[in-house]
Amino acid sequence: MIQENSVVYEDFVFGELPVSVEAIQDHIQRFFPQNMEKGSWIQAILLKTAMGFIRRLSVTAAWNLGTFIGKLLYFFKLRSHVAFVNLDIVYGDAKSASEKTEIYKASLKNFGHVIVNYLRLPFAGEAFWANHCELTNEEVLKTAINRKKGVLFVGGHIGMWDMAGGKVGMSGYPTSVVAKKIGNPVINRFVADARSSMNMAQIANKNTMARILESLKRGEAIVLAIDENMKKERGVFVDWMGKPASSVKSTAYIAKKSGAAVVPGFMIQKGPDTFQVILGEELAWLDCPEDLEQELLMNTQNQARAVQEIILQYPELWFWIHKRWKIRPEGEENPYEDKRRKS
Repeated sequence: MIQENSVVYEDFVFGELPVSVEAIQDHIQRFFPQNMEKGSWIQAILLKTAMGFIRRLSVTAAWNLGTFIGKLLYFFKLRSHVAFVNLDIVYGDAKSASEKTEIYKASLKNFGHVIVNYLRLPFAGEAFWANHCELTNEEVLKTAINRKKGVLFVGGHIGMWDMAGGKVGMSGYPTSVVAKKIGNPVINRFVADARSSMNMAQIANKNTMARILESLKRGEAIVLAIDENMKKERGVFVDWMGKPASSVKSTAYIAKKSGAAVVPGFMIQKGPDTFQVILGEELAWLDCPEDLEQELLMNTQNQARAVQEIILQYPELWFWIHKRWKIRPEGEENPYEDKRRKS
């Protein structure tokens, strides 16, 4: 007989969470089967060779390699125009040119560490996640997910990105990430395998809404990046650090329909072998019963504000080279266009 406070997956049952890592792995294999193209065998060999090399490095050598990659990206001025447009939008004259340069440089260093860590950490095993990655404020997650309505983690391209969800999955909570299919089959399979190795399932962008709601109905956690620039038909304009930006509009709808808790979170690397996932407090739902559209907009803005607060606290960890403000309200120019090319 199944208890009323259990989450039922046909013949697969989770009671009080968290559960064992093995139970999460079984769940992923059952409900999120992978069936992907293999792609070029030459590319696959090159990727496995790079992974083999990086995984054999000491933690200090891996840290130094990430730093070197970041310096190399800075040397080649990776999307520097985009980064400085973004920094000017956010900080204006509140920060000097040299301060903005330091943020840009530090963000590329973080990006270098993301690249190296993504080739190493997903496959590091349970001992790594238990001993070298701390999950702070776990009680917020435990309380919310045991209501059996699911949890929406709202975050962005901050710190270690995907691996924040990996720590949640490796801590015994069923977790999925909403992800686009990558055009290169080899990279697409690698990313899927990396997520699976961290006990994090993938929800592809096909029948996405239905699959998200099904997962939440099973009491799972869903990871959503809400700092992406969205096409007008899929987004809604909210204030993003002082300037309207097109943001994902479905997160508030999902929370409203499912009753899922909304919790902000991200992961930082504190040293060569020290990581921390920081969970914020659950976001309160803002009611506006007389106007549903306004209610959804208010809560979308509230979620965006929570992520913005993280970015402003840790600006060196955000992905400043992303064209966050590309889609504009009617009549506004794209801030990334080079006006010299128009003349």
